[in-house]
Amino acid sequence: MSPDPYTQSLNEAVAKLIGIREALFEATFQVAITNELKDWSDTVDVGEVHTISKELLDSCSDTNVQLLARLLTNVERTCETLLNLNNLDVEETV
Repeated sequence: MSPDPYTQSLNEAVAKLIGIREALFEATFQVAITNELKDWSDTVDVGEVHTISKELLDSCSDTNVQLLARLLTNVERTCETLLNLNNLDVEETV
């Protein structure tokens, strides 16, 4: 049974928010590694793999990174709230 149009539109909105979150995380990381995390970034060899956490971005003192990290948090909270309020499953949105 296919979901009703309203539920479908909510699923699509959540899927878009997930994409926005990923793009925003990447953009925030790029800002951080060109300023506050530049010294660290310069020591990382090409091809070396690291896991970057949102907490690392949250801990940056750069005002621009802080603004972007707050926006990232708002996107995450909005997505989570939409899922919870509407009893949606993130697996159904992607």
